Amino acid sequence: MRITRREFLKISGGALFLSHWIGGEGWGNTSKIPVLLYHDISETFRDDYTVSPGQFAAQMEWLYEEGYQTLFLNEITSLKENEYRKVILLTFDDGYASFLDFAFPLLQVYQFKATINFIGGEVGKFIHLGGNRPTMSWDEYRYLLKSGLVDLGCHTYHLHFKSGVLSFSEDTLRRDLKLFQEEAQHRIGRTLEILSWPYGIFNDRSIRIAKGLGFKYFLTSKEGFFKRASGIETIPRLNINYRLDLISFRHYIEREEI
Repeated sequence: MRITRREFLKISGGALFLSHWIGGEGWGNTSKIPVLLYHDISETFRDDYTVSPGQFAAQMEWLYEEGYQTLFLNEITSLKENEYRKVILLTFDDGYASFLDFAFPLLQVYQFKATINFIGGEVGKFIHLGGNRPTMSWDEYRYLLKSGLVDLGCHTYHLHFKSGVLSFSEDTLRRDLKLFQEEAQHRIGRTLEILSWPYGIFNDRSIRIAKGLGFKYFLTSKEGFFKRASGIETIPRLNINYRLDLISFRHYIEREEI
């Protein structure tokens, strides 16, 4: 899929004009980093886990025009306090195939980096959330890794339930994460350091178990910004969904506090 930024933005119905209209210097606190949480990109679904292709394109265009720099999680800990301005992290949970259709072409154009946290047991299948949503395959993850623009994280192997990992025993959690790491080593040649907790549910014991299996960076669903004092064991994020128009999107990621 090869398109220009402007061609893709036609989907959004004038998003480019709106992007310039709300442009200008941001007023956000320079000591914090927005970590954006995306899930699916779709014209079919409208829910708290979905943005439309037009919305996503307009958001990426605006970030690009505003001069935002995207980083991987393993790059933020080395930043100095005065380097936080105009830095943003893009994360995608669950591993939907729509990432390849709508997100990755734009990442290539803008040279943006993103992290996909996928469910090991759902690779190459369908997630049933308001309908059948296809997920990416191991071949596709290997292809994305080769681009240098995508990093991968774990969203558990079989424990992605609304009740969260705390509804399972510690031994079950340990076996699940161990299985994920073994599969990752087999399929992509390395284990992963990033873990996104299903539905943001975890405790100190969960973190300790995961760290024992090689995980280092932990993404939550707590709303807020990453700050140096936050640490990498409880990284908050901003959930992006269809409810945000472009103006709301800007206010959401550049507001002083949440």
